[in-house]
Amino acid sequence: MRHKFSGETCIYCENASADSSDHVVGRKFFLVQRRNNLPQVPACTRCNNRKSKLENYLMIVLAFGARHKDAAVNLETQVAHRLENKANAKLLRKLQKGYDRSGDTLIPFELKPLEEFFAMIAKALAWQHFGVRLGNSHSAIASVFSNEGREFFAQLLSGGRIHVSGDLGEGTFKYEGAQRPEYPELTVWRFEIYGGVDFGGDPKVNGPSSLAVAVTGRSELIKDLLYSGFLKDRNSPKVGRNEPCPCGSGKKHKKCHGAVAKIEARDHGRATARRVVPSTYQPLAARVY
Repeated sequence: MRHKFSGETCIYCENASADSSDHVVGRKFFLVQRRNNLPQVPACTRCNNRKSKLENYLMIVLAFGARHKDAAVNLETQVAHRLENKANAKLLRKLQKGYDRSGDTLIPFELKPLEEFFAMIAKALAWQHFGVRLGNSHSAIASVFSNEGREFFAQLLSGGRIHVSGDLGEGTFKYEGAQRPEYPELTVWRFEIYGGVDFGGDPKVNGPSSLAVAVTGRSELIKDLLYSGFLKDRNSPKVGRNEPCPCGSGKKHKKCHGAVAKIEARDHGRATARRVVPSTYQPLAARVY
């Protein structure tokens, strides 16, 4: 069957022919009246099916932490309908068990599907907005961080020479992205789904963690990219590890904005993020389900 992306390559794996069109953010996240003009990208059946499974899990669980204007209606209709499906019976039991253990305050949540989902979205948006396809030597990573890092990521986004943003479904899904044209595959993205779901429950994390970020670029670089200041002028003089930090703090560079501090921050941020759970939007509704 022909589709509008016939003859193109899958935007996610870049190895298979695109035999279908995939919505950048699945229609199931949106109320029926919010599904008009959702962006699409070329995808192969394998990647399309994998992303659909991620979306099925995430749209159910994240809905309990939703804060956008459609939160209540979405929970009462979309989510309720899917939890009644026998295919989601195992997930329902898991959510009920975790909810009861938390004292009716939290919904258990697995971070890995969210990371994979946002990484796929980053690839799709990089192609849609910047015309960038990630080859075999490039990839995308994503994770959730504490809101304390919001200013840092805002600086990354504002430092890009090309800045884009979008709002799908009137607040259902928002995003911002930035790119430096001299490094076209290098893009950074910040996402807000369902009005900014709060992730909590980890005693080691002070305050909410709702900062979802993704980066695309050369595979060997992007693992440290979030904490290496990629939008910095590449021609500027390098600062030694033991030299004063150019930010004016009076500390050595390695103790302030240098690689050591950033790697430690990265490891701490990702370690705590793996134990987060979304707070419930409607505890009473959760108990009913």
